[in-house]
Amino acid sequence: MKNAVILFGSPRKRGNTAELARAVSTALQAKGWGVRTLYLNDMNIRPCQGCYACLPGGVCKIQDDMKDVRKYIMESDLVVYATPIYWFGPSGQLKLAMDRSIAFMDENFVSRLKGKMAITLTTFGDEHIDSCQPAIDMFTKTFALLNIAYAGQVNAPGCQPQGGIGSQYIDQAKLLADSIA
Repeated sequence: MKNAVILFGSPRKRGNTAELARAVSTALQAKGWGVRTLYLNDMNIRPCQGCYACLPGGVCKIQDDMKDVRKYIMESDLVVYATPIYWFGPSGQLKLAMDRSIAFMDENFVSRLKGKMAITLTTFGDEHIDSCQPAIDMFTKTFALLNIAYAGQVNAPGCQPQGGIGSQYIDQAKLLADSIA
C-alpha cells in the first residue's frame, strides 16, 4: 500500500484549505492509499536554529513534534503541502515545518527524500492567480533541493471564509489525486 501525509498548514480545520485536502485524501483512499493528515497548528514545532546538527543523522536536536512530522514524511510516498496563502507565502505553521526540512539532507546536502512526490494545495482570497506565485516558487525550489518530484498543484483564488471555495477547485484536487494514484 502507498502512503501519503498531508501537512495541513491552515489554522482552520473546516475552511477552504480543508476542503481541498479532504478531496485529495478521499480520492487517494478510494484508490487504496493510506492517508494521514497532520494538523500543524495543533503541533509544537519550533523554528529551525540553523545549527546543522541534524545533517549527520537526519535527526534534529530540538525536541518537539517535528520528530513525528519527519517520521510520517519518511514513511510516505507522497507529501501534500496544504496551506492558505498569507502575504504571498505559505502559512507560518507550514513554513516552520518546511524550514526544519534541512534535516532531510545529509552532511553533503544530498536528500534523504529522493523518490518521493509532493503536491501543493493553496487557497487565497485574492482573485489574482499570480498572488500565489511566490509560494509556488518557494515550493518548487524546496522540492528541487530535496529531490522530491513535484507532481502537481491546485491553486484556488477568490476564496472567502468557510465554504467560499469554487467547486471547480475541489474537482481539480480530485483529478490531481487520481492522476497520482
